[in-house]
Amino acid sequence: MPNWAFGNVKVTGTRKGVKSFIERFISNDDPSTVPGKRFFARSFMNEKRQACIDDAMKMFDGLPAEAKAECTLDVEFAWSAYSCLIDGYPQRNDKECITLAEACVEDQVSVVIQTSEPGMCFEEHITGDEGGTVIHEERELSTYKCRHCGETMALASFEDPEDQDCPECGECGFDRCEEE
Repeated sequence: MPNWAFGNVKVTGTRKGVKSFIERFISNDDPSTVPGKRFFARSFMNEKRQACIDDAMKMFDGLPAEAKAECTLDVEFAWSAYSCLIDGYPQRNDKECITLAEACVEDQVSVVIQTSEPGMCFEEHITGDEGGTVIHEERELSTYKCRHCGETMALASFEDPEDQDCPECGECGFDRCEEE
């Protein structure tokens, strides 16, 4: 059973580009991928594809036909976004799978991806542009302590410690632990 990197993908492009990019994720549809379209390996949206597309298209309401807009998708990656989108799984099945760099060029979109992998305690920050330049950064999660009971947990830099529920006492609010 793989660990999971949970995160969000902010994609910016035209209606056509954003729709095509969304179609590259594995969804809760049958079939789970778009037949004949190269997809992101082990990269899952836990909802129906058309619902994601409909939500994304709302960002274009009132904009000219070729305007660009940004939408955010909640996505889960088996192991890490890096191994699913950049190097690893896509190369093992390059006839069906596509890399993030290739998808950014084909769909003419730019992306910002943030993930948190709590099992192995790391987070990722990935950017990709329309020219296919992809930058990946990874770092350890920071440790926070519940201000009510002292329970500790690891959080990503993009997670708000004030909004986290403590798994021990159920209260909200964590403070960052001093670095050792």
